[in-house]
Amino acid sequence: NKIRTVSIDEEIPGDEKVTFIKMDIEGAELKALHGAEQTIRRHKPRLAVCIYHKPEDIYEIPEYISSLDLGYRLYIRHHGRPPMNHFVETVLYAL
Repeated sequence: NKIRTVSIDEEIPGDEKVTFIKMDIEGAELKALHGAEQTIRRHKPRLAVCIYHKPEDIYEIPEYISSLDLGYRLYIRHHGRPPMNHFVETVLYAL
């Protein structure tokens, strides 16, 4: 089965204000960020992007966001799920 996808830049009208983008899309986050670049540049929304699906995500995604030179401050947080009480999800926040 094929699923048609569109980028955020294609889907969101230029005059619609975007304030927050959250991504947990199983390793496609960097591609999705590329597809949202104009929206991110235009509105500078807060970002919450999962960076645990592929080992390289932990450095490639922050590098990409920093390369946009929009003044984002980057934070990484590990989220656990009780009762396991260990880290299972790592999220990059760009504020």
